[in-house]
Amino acid sequence: MHFADRIAEASRRKSTIAVLGVDPQLDAPGVPGVPAGFTLARFCCEIVEACAPSVVAIKPQLAFFEARGVEGMSALAEVIRLARKLDLITIADAKRGDIGSTSAAYAQAFLGGGDFGCDAVTVNPYLGGDALDPFLAHVREGHGIFVLVKTSNPSSGDFQDLTAGSGPLWEAVAARVNKWGTGLTGKCGLTSVGAVVGATYPAHARRARKIMPNAIILVPGYGAQGGSATDAVAAARPDGTGIVVNSSRGIMYAWQKRSGKSPAAAASEAAESMRRELNAALSARPRS
Repeated sequence: MHFADRIAEASRRKSTIAVLGVDPQLDAPGVPGVPAGFTLARFCCEIVEACAPSVVAIKPQLAFFEARGVEGMSALAEVIRLARKLDLITIADAKRGDIGSTSAAYAQAFLGGGDFGCDAVTVNPYLGGDALDPFLAHVREGHGIFVLVKTSNPSSGDFQDLTAGSGPLWEAVAARVNKWGTGLTGKCGLTSVGAVVGATYPAHARRARKIMPNAIILVPGYGAQGGSATDAVAAARPDGTGIVVNSSRGIMYAWQKRSGKSPAAAASEAAESMRRELNAALSARPRS
């Protein structure tokens, strides 16, 4: 099934645009990344299962699994397997992009049928079109990609806001994303070549939607990074479709702010609260 159609169908069926970011933080002084008594795999899987009714997809951040070596990658494979059983869409947050042969290997790793294969992957366009060609080949087979366009981090403007032609560089990337999506539109009217645009820049998000009218926009930066629900839905199309919004720490570590709650119970509450808050923001936004 076409990736964009899968996103649209799942979003309608579950009445949610929320995405669970599976980001098991590394240990910090006095603050363990994994709660006492849990293995990495158990912690992540219990969170995923608890949040499944409220989210359309999960987005495991590869760095937090890679940093833990074999144990981490084994846990990642277990999380992906569980998500499939729960009928959740999986987005590998890998931010890959390299010369052709290396990108082909990355594409096979994260969009192929192996242990780490997902439905979609985040990609970095800095090396140009040939770096993304192997990923686009998988898009034509039913997968999706999300191209970094305007990211949520504070220093994203160091390069993304530099002038390129008649506008900032990120707008040039957005225009290319729109071009890459030509001919890859599903029945829902959205293309499987999506973009990453942060909730922390809502004015940019609205501009991004004009440049990429048919792209699914993956929105990080909601919650812990400072983006509000209103900010997060800025890139939605007039009918409220075309976006999915990620939250990672705010859900996975909700137990740290909910005394007496297990990690899974706290995450479930946080995910459902996010779902409702985003839906309310969509309902309140102007339709013009």
